[in-house]
Amino acid sequence: MTTYRHARYWLLLALAVALLPHVSRLPWWLNVLLAIVGLWRLPTVESRVPLPNKWLLALMLLGGIAGVRASYHTWFGPEAGVAFLIFCLAMKLLESRAERDHYVLMVLSLFVLATSFFFEQGLFASVYSVFAVLVAVSALVATNLGGNQAGFTLRKAGVMLAQAVPLMLILFVFFPRLPPLWSMKLTDSTGRTGMSDSMAPGDLASLGKSDALAFRVEFPNGRVPPKNTLYWRGLTFSRFDGVTWSPSADHRLSIYGPVAWSRQPLPDWTSESIRIRDQKSMPYRVILEPTDKHWLFTLPVSQAKNANIGLTRDFMLTARDPVFQRLTYDAEQFTVVSLDANLPEWMRRENLLLPAEGNPVARKMAVDWRRHFGDERTYLDAVLRWFRKSPFHYTLEPPPLGANRIDDFLFRSRRGFCEHYASSFTFLMRAAGIPARVVAGYQGGDYSPTGDSWQVRQMDAHAWVEVWLDGRGWVQFDPTAAVAPERIDDGMGVIAEQREVWGESALSALRFSNYQLLGKLRNMADYVNYRWQRDVVGFDTGSQEEFLLKLLGDSSFWRRMAVMFGALVVVAGVLALFTILRHRKHWHPADRLVQRLSRRLGRKGLQRMDGEGVMAWMQRLELRQPHWQNHAALFAKHYSTIRYQPDAGAGKQDLRELARLLRTWPEYRPQKTQLVEGTIA
Repeated sequence: MTTYRHARYWLLLALAVALLPHVSRLPWWLNVLLAIVGLWRLPTVESRVPLPNKWLLALMLLGGIAGVRASYHTWFGPEAGVAFLIFCLAMKLLESRAERDHYVLMVLSLFVLATSFFFEQGLFASVYSVFAVLVAVSALVATNLGGNQAGFTLRKAGVMLAQAVPLMLILFVFFPRLPPLWSMKLTDSTGRTGMSDSMAPGDLASLGKSDALAFRVEFPNGRVPPKNTLYWRGLTFSRFDGVTWSPSADHRLSIYGPVAWSRQPLPDWTSESIRIRDQKSMPYRVILEPTDKHWLFTLPVSQAKNANIGLTRDFMLTARDPVFQRLTYDAEQFTVVSLDANLPEWMRRENLLLPAEGNPVARKMAVDWRRHFGDERTYLDAVLRWFRKSPFHYTLEPPPLGANRIDDFLFRSRRGFCEHYASSFTFLMRAAGIPARVVAGYQGGDYSPTGDSWQVRQMDAHAWVEVWLDGRGWVQFDPTAAVAPERIDDGMGVIAEQREVWGESALSALRFSNYQLLGKLRNMADYVNYRWQRDVVGFDTGSQEEFLLKLLGDSSFWRRMAVMFGALVVVAGVLALFTILRHRKHWHPADRLVQRLSRRLGRKGLQRMDGEGVMAWMQRLELRQPHWQNHAALFAKHYSTIRYQPDAGAGKQDLRELARLLRTWPEYRPQKTQLVEGTIA
């Protein structure tokens, strides 16, 4: 009974560890059900509360099916499927009674653990899964061997897993790569914090307080362009309602319009709108963290090489499906002469629109200045010069603004983040009759700890402006650079080292302290995870072929299989030999002397019998060979002292005496027999 309870606790622990990665993704009712079922199956609770009968289980099953349908609006797909699997595991736990049910539950726990890779394949998730497998195997050991000591159970499970590691590595390197199940498309939100599809004052400032990774970039030969030129274009905002900037509603600018999809014929607008200086390009690779959005981030103007990625009419790179999982894509940046040198009328109208009312001071200023300066470029330079010379401040904690947000920022608070400057600058351009739009993305970044990749964080979120100039098309301007040039030249990482940028509140001080304390540690953790993603999770068919070509000089299928099976045989042989040697009986030195004596006397038929104690054997020898009486008595005495009386002075002296007795053991003397009245005497 004690062993059964011990195995039950191991089983419940294994299930809890396997389910933990899913808790944040499951509907609340399923988490509550799992907690109730787990507590219900505790031996101390179960002894007082009986398990449900089959009719109650049937009702719960129907309720669970309905709950999954209501939570996910489908019975299919990875998220709904995993939730239903977990629900079935809970039902199985409620009805399990026999030892066979324990094995089924432990196998199910491993399946549930494997499904966590649908949503996360990072290094830390993988390390956690190794721990979860160790617990599951420990539960199997506890059920099979009945051990009631946690140390023994864990040690046994650890040895079993350690023996499997070399076999796993051989299969990982040599077995033909297949697309992993977790590469399937997800349908529910699994992304992380990031840029939204609209921009209001304060949105990007909140991202500026986060040092979570947005994406990584690998440049060929590590040749990174100057930091102040790294504008990672994301979204283009053309509509403004007085508070929020949002993308155009025109279908021609959406992913359903004339998108220039990779590996497909280019639409007509590309040759009309994009004038390239030459065909030379700068290639780079982006490893994007999950965003749940369609848009991607690239240097302007870039074209992706991957299928199902394209360039929209407003030069935004987009994917056909939302990025629910980490996405790697290759792109190349071209040097362009102009973008939309001949601006379509519908696009001109959209990028001049402003709300009919609001911000009267900024409107009047724009009209007066444009009338005064005349030329659009002269007016634009005057506005930038005004930003540069006025007492504007760059901060991550701007004060709240009133109904006339542009006026409040330009003439009252003058404290803001990049979206404040981009929004007000675009407003002043449009109010003066110059087409302009806001572009949101990221700017800058920093090297990884080892310098082999470029990392861009959420705190690098940025907004700038594109202004349409006659004869030049869309031209990029960054009013933030006029106010805080160090933000563009040095990057947000350097700016974040300044205490005043984070604001004056107690919460801002806490965030600044956390950034100071954990910044380097988080950078290193992100880099280790990146290498895991690149070298292990990203070990696809191409990587395998390249590696085997270097290792074997030939990546042919049959040679690969021969090496793989040869390595498996060698490793299996080594493990078998290790097991044999490890389980070989270890004799006590005194017992080894007993065995030697038994083999010597076995030639005379006086060997020690199976199951016969040493003392009984010595007594039998005394009866068969009376002249051995002294040797046998002394041998039994010293053996007993060594093996059964360790506190009575047993030691090397007794062992030496035992060995001496073995060397000087008397010769065997055949016993005479005589026939007396038909008997042997």
